[in-house]
Amino acid sequence: VGNYDFTEGYLRYYTEPVDSMSLSFQIGREVIKLGYGYGDRLTLTGNHPYIDFFRTDFNYGILSYTALHGSTIGEFHANREDNYTKFFAYNRFKFKFKNLFDFGIGEVIVYNGRGIDPAYFNPFIFYKFVEMSLQDRDNGLVFLDIQTNFIKNLELQGTFFLDENIIGHLQEMNRFSNKTAYQLGAFWYSPFSINDLSLVFEYTKIRPYVYSHITIKNSYTAHSELLGHHIGPNSDEIYSRLSYNFSQKLRGNFEFQHIRTGKNQYDALGNIVFNAGNDPLIGHREGVDPKHIDFLDGDRYNTSIFTISFRYEPIRELYFDLFYQHQSEKDLTNNIIINSNYAYIRMVFGF
Repeated sequence: VGNYDFTEGYLRYYTEPVDSMSLSFQIGREVIKLGYGYGDRLTLTGNHPYIDFFRTDFNYGILSYTALHGSTIGEFHANREDNYTKFFAYNRFKFKFKNLFDFGIGEVIVYNGRGIDPAYFNPFIFYKFVEMSLQDRDNGLVFLDIQTNFIKNLELQGTFFLDENIIGHLQEMNRFSNKTAYQLGAFWYSPFSINDLSLVFEYTKIRPYVYSHITIKNSYTAHSELLGHHIGPNSDEIYSRLSYNFSQKLRGNFEFQHIRTGKNQYDALGNIVFNAGNDPLIGHREGVDPKHIDFLDGDRYNTSIFTISFRYEPIRELYFDLFYQHQSEKDLTNNIIINSNYAYIRMVFGF
């Protein structure tokens, strides 16, 4: 079947063996969001097919630890023999300094073709070293993130995302193998002492070939959908949001996104003329694609998105949503502008 649904369910065990310590084990299938991000996340967004997983969470004092081993599927093929399962292992250590900041370091490994690999079930080992010892077949990613809490009503976030290894080419930041991304954001509540108002601003930059791999089956995707940030590689985004609570029952959101992207160039037959590193399902092709590529190379597209939405809750667990979005996409290479509009009214009842 060429599509997917959102069937979900899980079983979770939680315990607090001593004061200030918690431990949980979970198995299930559901939306998983990992990492920071106001508009979207670099690490794991949840905007993709659900993931089947085992998960462990541990918290004690300033230390917080998460380990997750999940499975998903690759791109769809009409021939069932070509479809496959892919796995990914994730762990993250977070240090929480009260009234200062939270700092985390984590890693992800994507692999396939051999069932579950016990090597990636070890929670106390650096996956990249293991991956190299397993003949460098898999896709390793590392990230650092931080969130502050030392300024009243103002929260700052930052994430640095590293896909594979750039240590050998630090002097060549435009080399194809330097697959890096970063995100900086701020959340300001009650700006200028205006109660019930909040402002968000965020900038995201993703270099070419991030989320891709030399082996398409190890790309950072599920059913061809990105596990990471929706703008994809060779793109950047300015994201802003204004939210206001008009009353206890009515809330409004106003969002603006400006996205710049360098896309792959194709000929009339659909063959790649220039690989700009924009498609996570097409990695760098050795001997075909250039070793150096500048950010936003390829066919340039600028997209502006304006969104306004309201949620009204007349009684508990009964919601009415009003949503409108205008999108303007400019193909700067061919001087083409495409405008589109989207709107809906929705009623949601929870019980």
